[in-house]
Amino acid sequence: MKVKASKNFKNEASFYNLEKENANDKCCCLKFSQCDDNRYQLSELNKQELDSFIDYAKKVEKLSWQSIYQSKGLNYEKIDNLGKPDYLDDCISLYSMRASRRFRILGYRNHEFFYIVWFDNNHETC
Repeated sequence: MKVKASKNFKNEASFYNLEKENANDKCCCLKFSQCDDNRYQLSELNKQELDSFIDYAKKVEKLSWQSIYQSKGLNYEKIDNLGKPDYLDDCISLYSMRASRRFRILGYRNHEFFYIVWFDNNHETC
């Protein structure tokens, strides 16, 4: 597997072990270390969107990954054919979760962690 340098991680080989190791029974933990500084930023959200994000974060961090997969309301889905930031390895697939009717959180899962890459407040990416 080819590993590209990331903006935040020193030991890429261990970080990019994308095996889930049966973490589906663990609760989701949101991570912000991979947020893209150039596109779909948290700072672009208005108060209502920030409130939606906080409600979403409170809800999703109480759920196991198995519950997230089964939830129709969160609509967790893989997003194909979406350009990723250059600092993400090619083997990483991006996923979307619904925070509100129009607002989506995009990122990827590694074990119980969901690394947020973008905050799509206008449902433009998927």
